[in-house]
Amino acid sequence: MKSSIFISAMLLAFAAFVGPTLASEVSNSMGLTIQEEKVQIKPDQLPTPVKQTIAGDDSLLGLTLAEAWKVKKVDQTVYYQVVFVNGPVAKLWKSYNAEGKEIKE
Repeated sequence: MKSSIFISAMLLAFAAFVGPTLASEVSNSMGLTIQEEKVQIKPDQLPTPVKQTIAGDDSLLGLTLAEAWKVKKVDQTVYYQVVFVNGPVAKLWKSYNAEGKEIKE
């Protein structure tokens, strides 16, 4: 009889300590789920000001425009990430706003 009361008390104490811990972990995991929306686009879909900036950038001579991404931030502003390649391994990422101004990170 004493052992069944002791075991019941131990289970109750365990549940009292574990319950709040599990609840706080679940609520913390749901805290921040805000993220940017990133969509790959064709390079010819870049805005004209971005294309003009790229064409006038001497540092990009000899590089190939490989990928373009349209990124919408949480605050709904849009910018473009462009990937340039020089050979099979070397990649250069640049970001531009819709007006074609390069965004320095």
